[in-house]
Amino acid sequence: MTARVLVVDDSLTVRMDLTEAIAADGLAAVPCASIAEARRALAAQQVDVVLLDVRLPDGDGIDFLDELRASAATAALPILMLTSEMEVKDRVRGLATGATDYLGKPYETPAVLARIRQLLGEKRADVVLVIDDSATYRNAIAGRLTAAGYEAVTAADGTEGLRAAVERRPSAIVVDGVMPGMDGTAVIRRIRLDPDLRTTPCVMLTGETGRETEVRALEAGADAFVRKDEDIAVILARLAAVLRASRHRRAESAAPAELKRVLIVDDNPMYLEIATVALRADGYDVAVAISGEEAIELLAVQPVDCILLDRNMPGISGRETCLRIKSAPRVRDTPLIMVTADDGRDEMIDGLTAGADDFISKASGVDVLRARIRAQIRRKQIEDEHRTVRERLLTSELEARAAGELAEARRRMAEELERSNAELSAANRHLEAFAASVSHDLRAPLRAIGGFTSALVEDLGEAIDGPARAHLGRIQTATRRMEELIDALIELARITRGAMVVDAVDLSALCRQIADELARAAPERAVTVAIEPDLVVRGDARLMRVVVDNLLGNAWKFTSRTAAARVDVGAAERAGERVFFVRDNGAGFDAAHADNLMKPFQRMHSAAEFPGTGIGLATVQRVLQRHGGRIWAESEPDRGATFYFTVP
Repeated sequence: MTARVLVVDDSLTVRMDLTEAIAADGLAAVPCASIAEARRALAAQQVDVVLLDVRLPDGDGIDFLDELRASAATAALPILMLTSEMEVKDRVRGLATGATDYLGKPYETPAVLARIRQLLGEKRADVVLVIDDSATYRNAIAGRLTAAGYEAVTAADGTEGLRAAVERRPSAIVVDGVMPGMDGTAVIRRIRLDPDLRTTPCVMLTGETGRETEVRALEAGADAFVRKDEDIAVILARLAAVLRASRHRRAESAAPAELKRVLIVDDNPMYLEIATVALRADGYDVAVAISGEEAIELLAVQPVDCILLDRNMPGISGRETCLRIKSAPRVRDTPLIMVTADDGRDEMIDGLTAGADDFISKASGVDVLRARIRAQIRRKQIEDEHRTVRERLLTSELEARAAGELAEARRRMAEELERSNAELSAANRHLEAFAASVSHDLRAPLRAIGGFTSALVEDLGEAIDGPARAHLGRIQTATRRMEELIDALIELARITRGAMVVDAVDLSALCRQIADELARAAPERAVTVAIEPDLVVRGDARLMRVVVDNLLGNAWKFTSRTAAARVDVGAAERAGERVFFVRDNGAGFDAAHADNLMKPFQRMHSAAEFPGTGIGLATVQRVLQRHGGRIWAESEPDRGATFYFTVP
């Protein structure tokens, strides 16, 4: 969609000039002569940039600016104010109200277009400037450039080419080496001296042969060299290469340079006029102030790239103005050139002592003035680039140092973690060995209790009365319960020790084998067990049997009071992960307690309802953790339970 520019100005000449220029630049202009027309235009269509005059027939442009900034629909709209450069108070008031930028009248149309393009920030075709005194040749190149998607601008000689370069800020320049007047090497040298154009890639064309010509072109600053007798396709290829390199350099550097602005501070109307015309011809945006007070007020709201300051002015002097500017952190690095009608030695020393970066007599002429301004802006730009490079180097150094310190900290943490893990593993081994030893030591007295209790029952026989026989039965039951607990503890300790032998394990076959064993142990039970085929994992076969044995054993146990008992074993995909499950339709449990089931001695139901040690699920979890997996459960009371587990 073509971007729209709203032009609000009561001058028919200004509206027509800007409308034609904006249209020629590939944009859509919406001209309005008053604030009322502008309101209607904004209500009817969307615009992307506003050019707004200060003096309008039905109101104040800055008041309208305030209205636009107060509306949510236009609060962020780029607004470029246009007014006489002499109206400093308007400029200050507009910028304080929210103007994006200000350009003085009479304006330079290319400067306005360049600022609009910056405000739009849209990707546009690369502009290529072709400078050649042969109309046939330059038109031929321009035609091929247009066909290749470039925007071609042509110039017939070096002087015209430099003017076009300042106005259009091309992406690249193709220049003939031999031309009447200013030749190609002189053009490139002048380009390289301009702070805004010095990085513009230049391709030199020549009809001459010989290595000396190419050397001269490259020494002058050309980025590439092409002979005219070569095919134009070669020129396009060279051009594409230098543009590609230029874009890469721009991507690594700061944002592209904006239109340069010079502030002239002088109370002499004639000198203001002469200097303004000369500088605007060089492509600068010029702001003026007729006193030091106005200059300081303007600099508070609008930065500039160079200050031209008269030494002798009413009110605060140029020297005092210079001292105040150079003491303000926001603008103290802005190049400042002191200008005076007196070119005495003492005046120059006094100006430079006050902080001026340069000193020039008005009698030196505008050419010297323009050259001094270019030199100061170029110096500042180079200093900024060097500062950016230094900051990047410092940042890189700090990042490298921080990375080194972080790596060292991580190394120390890894060593500490490894040491802690080793200590924890050793403690676990000692604890597990202790548990195993204690468990073994408990077996002997338990067996003695069980054996002597059985012997007592056999020896006394019928002599034992009913209550005594019941007490002996409880002792035997408790003894068997303790033996089962000891066996479970020994198993839990055993699975956490020793190396695992990892191989393919057929869970389907394991499940069928365990289901058969359960069925033989309880032939009175009628349980339907459905096992999916091809359930294969990589793990330790002995430990995976512990997992299946416990999960299937629990499902078998908790369906003992279910009329049509059923157990399903299978696998499913969840969030890209293969998950195995054992599902039953038995007693179930409250899902709120699911996490506690994996802790030792935690039970789903009382031992009287469903006997067990309360260690089986803790053992399963330990096995799966050793394999890098996990286990969780879903259930409802009397609705069965499903245990899910993963084995990566």
